[in-house]
This record gives sequence, structure tokens and C-alpha cells, in this order.
Amino acid sequence: MPQEQILHPYVAILWNMVTIEFMIKFSVIYFFVVWIALIIWVARDITNRTSSLFFQTLCILIMIVFSPLWVFLYLLIRPGKSMYEKYSEEIEENLEILNEIVQDRLDHKVHGDVFCPACSEAVEVDFIICPYCHISLKHSCHHCKKEIRQGWKICPYCEVQQEKNETAKKTD
Repeated sequence: MPQEQILHPYVAILWNMVTIEFMIKFSVIYFFVVWIALIIWVARDITNRTSSLFFQTLCILIMIVFSPLWVFLYLLIRPGKSMYEKYSEEIEENLEILNEIVQDRLDHKVHGDVFCPACSEAVEVDFIICPYCHISLKHSCHHCKKEIRQGWKICPYCEVQQEKNETAKKTD
């Protein structure tokens, strides 16, 4: 049996149309389609990776002027991370720093790192007198009788101005 009888008629017609000239034309068209696709991809990729117009233009021109094989050069010279990835990492680092600051401040409140106004030693928040220099750390507001810290010029509870004679009294 001849080979033409084995093939489907449409396959036989297609097989007769495929010539060397057709293969060359198809290869050239395919080459240019890939080249244009790579130029578009490089243009989009480089604009996501840097804001430098000079570097963006240089990379796009490399792909336009040279063949698609130069895409490997582009992959070597392009920035490793996109601007979005850099921005995300920066936000994560800032959040970690902020978290450390907040945690440090919470730890100070929990541990009561308040300092005596006279001797600057660390005292607990609820101490009434300093255990080191024996100065009074708190006194009662003369208006509402709530306990307030020494040195406060106004009561935070009743908004009454404190008298000047309400200073820290040393106890022996």
C-alpha cells in the first residue's frame, strides 16, 4: 500500500503544503513573535523592579536592539527583587521594630520601671515612698482626696490645680 492511502486526506493535504520555504517562514515569524513577547515581558518586569528611567530604558533597548538570546544578560543585570517585595520586607522590618518598642514599653509598665524624682532609682508604680531616699512619691489631692504622684501640678481626676506647698516630704 502506498503511504498516501494510509494517511487521512486532510493530513495528506497538509503534508504536501509543508515545504522548506513554509518552514523557514514559520520559523522567522515564530522568532519575531517570541522577540516581541520578550520585549513586552522585559518592559513590564523592569518597571516593577526599579524606578530608574535610565536603567529601564537600557534594559528595554538591550532587548530591542539585540536578539532574544540577550534575555540571559537581562536576567543577570536586573535587580533581584521587585519594588513590591522590597516594600513588603521594609514594612515587615518596621513592624518588627515597632513590636519590639511596644513590647519594651509594656515590659516597663509591667515591671513598674518608674524612677524616683529625687534619687532616680527605679521604683514600683504603686510605691508611696522611695525605698532608697525615703521621699514621698504620692500624695492625696486636696480636693478629691485621690492619690496622685508628687510633682503633678493638676489632679487628673478632678482637674483642680495643686498647691505649691504639696511638695515631696522626706520621711525618716
